[in-house]
Amino acid sequence: MKNLLRAFFLMVLISCQPPASNDASEEEAFEVIDTATSMYAVSLESAEENIAYYDKLSKEALGIDPIRAFTIRSVDFAEAVGLPTKYLKKAEYRHLRIYMGLDSATMQFKVYLTPVKGAKLSADKPGKDVILTGPYKGGGDGIADGDGPYVLDFSKPCPSACDGGSPLND
Repeated sequence: MKNLLRAFFLMVLISCQPPASNDASEEEAFEVIDTATSMYAVSLESAEENIAYYDKLSKEALGIDPIRAFTIRSVDFAEAVGLPTKYLKKAEYRHLRIYMGLDSATMQFKVYLTPVKGAKLSADKPGKDVILTGPYKGGGDGIADGDGPYVLDFSKPCPSACDGGSPLND
């Protein structure tokens, strides 16, 4: 009976263990294929217009140059969205920049993301924006399909997309 209980306990322990990791398949799951079209892209021209409009209204309202963008370390962004940071060792860009904009037609605030090359925040080196180019679906700005320079627009502003119980949303 003791041996049967030990065998049962061993089977429970083994079955509760997470499956062995297969690094190759995990890497493939996070691999970005260069030829894939972006679903969250807007034309560079549209983003430039919305950023300029935001800047103009902010300057008029505040009387100062507004904060236009934030530079963020890729590792911080990955942690915030729950991605394993071990994949960033192979990442081409170590930073990203998030620009703020305002769509003059809808009066919706926008945030645009673009990779940054050569930034080093601890040394006050801002780096250079990397403007993506290629095919995109244009889901953000109404363009049916595009091919050319674009930035990413993941914005869905509050109050329509906020956690009502968050202390940050009081």
